[in-house]
Amino acid sequence: MPKVSNSKTSAVSKKQSTPSIKYVIGCDDWRAHRFDVVMQIPGEIAGQGLIELQLPAWIPGSYMIRDFSKHLESITATEIVSAKSIKPTKPIKLIKIDSHTWQLKAKHDVEVRYQVYAFDTSVRAAYLDQERAFFNASSLCLQVLGFNDLDCELELLEPKDPALNTRWSVQTTLPIKESNQTKQAKQAKQAKQKKQTKRSGFGVYQADSYDTLIDHPVAMGEFQVIEWQAHGTPHRMVIQGLLDDVDAQQLSKDLKAICEAHISFFEPEKPRAPFKEYCFMVNAVGDGYGGLEHRDSTVLLCKRADLPYPGQNLQKHEAYEDFLGLCSHEYFHSWMVKRVKPKVFDPYVLDQKNHTRLLWLFEGFTSYYDDLQLFRSQRIDLAAYVKRLEKTWNMVLRGPGRHKQSLSESSFDAWTKYYLMDENTPNAVVSYYAKGSLLALALDLKIREHTKQKQSLDDVMRHLWQMYQLTEIGMAEDDFDRAIEFVIGSGFKGIWAQIKCDHIDGVDDFPFETLLPKVGVKVELKKAPATESAEVAKQLLGIRTAVNNGWIRLSHVLDGGLAQEAGLSAGDHLASINGERVTPSRLEELLLSLIQKLARTQAVKVLVYRHDKELALTMRPAKTKESMLASQPKQYTLSV
Repeated sequence: MPKVSNSKTSAVSKKQSTPSIKYVIGCDDWRAHRFDVVMQIPGEIAGQGLIELQLPAWIPGSYMIRDFSKHLESITATEIVSAKSIKPTKPIKLIKIDSHTWQLKAKHDVEVRYQVYAFDTSVRAAYLDQERAFFNASSLCLQVLGFNDLDCELELLEPKDPALNTRWSVQTTLPIKESNQTKQAKQAKQAKQKKQTKRSGFGVYQADSYDTLIDHPVAMGEFQVIEWQAHGTPHRMVIQGLLDDVDAQQLSKDLKAICEAHISFFEPEKPRAPFKEYCFMVNAVGDGYGGLEHRDSTVLLCKRADLPYPGQNLQKHEAYEDFLGLCSHEYFHSWMVKRVKPKVFDPYVLDQKNHTRLLWLFEGFTSYYDDLQLFRSQRIDLAAYVKRLEKTWNMVLRGPGRHKQSLSESSFDAWTKYYLMDENTPNAVVSYYAKGSLLALALDLKIREHTKQKQSLDDVMRHLWQMYQLTEIGMAEDDFDRAIEFVIGSGFKGIWAQIKCDHIDGVDDFPFETLLPKVGVKVELKKAPATESAEVAKQLLGIRTAVNNGWIRLSHVLDGGLAQEAGLSAGDHLASINGERVTPSRLEELLLSLIQKLARTQAVKVLVYRHDKELALTMRPAKTKESMLASQPKQYTLSV
C-alpha cells in the first residue's frame, strides 16, 4: 500500500506504546449526502517528520481506478498543541501532492476534518440519505502512508435526528472495541429483557491494520435480519430497501445449505469456516445487480423482485436462483481472493493498478464453483445446473472478442478493458468470469477423465487452500502450474500445457461437443432459424439494442455481422426498415421481416440517425440463404 518505506512502523512499535489512528464518522448531513469525518493522528506518528495522507484510488475486488478522492471536500488539519496552552490548537497546512495524497508536518497530535459526498448505490463506495447509510472505509478513511500496520479505531456517531436515532442500527463485522464491549453487552441484555430484537451498535470499533479496516464495510439504517449457523459459525443476512419482508425461513434454509457446502468443500474432514462470523449485507433496489467480497462479509446489490417472498412458487423464480448464485460466488471468495490471492495483491497497492494474469483463476474458477455448489447443496437440480452451463457457454460463443483476447490478457487488462466497457467491448474483450468458468469446467472434465474419476479440480483447489494455510503467501503467476502437477501428477503435465496454450494464452473455443457427452450431458446444435426468432435475427445481424427516448438505439454492432457490413455503427438510432418506422413495440416484427427479405436475397433500405444526421444505408444479403444463415454464431442446447 504505502509509497514510502514501512520502516517508520518499527520506530513506533505496537509493543511499546500501541498508538492507533482513529476515525470518527458522522452522518447528520444526510440531506446533502455527506459524511463528516474526523481523523485523529497521535503525536507519536505525526512527530516523526513529514507524513502523507492518502485515500485509496480503488477498492480490492473491483479492478478499476475509481479515484474516490474526487468526493472528498473541505479538508483541514489542526495540531493539538496542549490542553493547558493559551492556544491549545493551531491550523496545519495541508499540501496536496497528487489527486489523492496530502502532506503535513506537526509535532503533536493532529486532527484532520473533511466531508465525503456519498451518493453511490453500488457495492464499491459510499451512500447516505435519510433511509440508509453505507460505506467502505476505502472511500472515507485516509491512510497514513508508512503506518498501515498500526491499529485503527472507527467510531460511529449516532444520528442526532430523533427520527433516525430511534430507528437506525449498525451492521458490520468489525470487532467492537474492548472497552466498549461491556456497554454493548449490557445494551444487548437490556434489549433482550424488553423483548427487542435489535441493538443500535453505534460506538467504537477496532481493526488491527488499515487493510483490515477497509475490508469491513459498514451499513446503518433499518434491516430485516436473517440468522443461521453453518457448521457452528454464526451467519446472517441483513437487508435494506425492502417494501415487504422476505421469506426469512426460505433464505436461511437455502443459505445455510450453500454455506455449509462451501465450508465442507475446503475442509471436508473437519468442516470449519476461516472466520468467526459472516454477514451478507444486501441493498434491495428497483433495478440493480452486483457483489463485492470481503474477508468475513460481502456486500450485495439486487432487485427486490430477485428475493423470495412468502407464498411464491420458487420453482419458477429464476431470478432468486441467480441471487443465490451471487451469494455463492461472493462467499467462495472468502477462500479464493480474500485469503488465497495473487502474490501481487499481497499487499494491495491502493494508489495504482495491480496487474495479474490470474483473474481467470480467482474470478473464473469462482464463477464455476458458484453454480456447481448450488447443485451440490441441492438448491437446484441437475437439469437446472446444466441449463446454467448452457447459458454461459452460449453467451461466450456470441462474443467476437473471444477470438482476439486470451484469458491471460483479459485478466491483465481488466483495469482498462473489462471494467471500462464501451460499444466495442464485445468485439475486443472476453470475460475472464464467463470463459474462466468454462476453463474450470473443461479442466475438471479432463482431470476426471485422466484419473478415471479418482481425482477432480476439487483436489487442486483444496491443495491451494492447504498451501495458503501453511505459508500465508500469495500465489505467483506460475504457482497453479506447480499445483496441477503436484496434485494430479506429472502424467497430466502435457495435457495441462496444451490447455494453457490453447485456452489461457490462446483463444481457442472449448470442445464441449465432445467433452460433455462423455459425462452424460447431451449436446445439440440449436437450429432455430433467424427468420422465426427475433433474438436469433439479432445475432445474425450482429446487433444489440436498447431503448432511448422512444428510439431503438444500437448499443453494439458486432464484428462479422450483416449490420456492420452495411455500415451500421453502435450509437445509431434506427428510424425505418424498408420504409417502415421502427418503434420499440414493432422492433421484433420488423427485424423478422428484414431477415426474411435478406433470406430471399433482397436488399433492404435502412434509415438511421448518427450524431443527429440522417443516413440511408443498404443491407445486402449473402450470396445464398444457406451461406447467410450459416454465418450466425453457433448456439447449443444441453440436456441430461
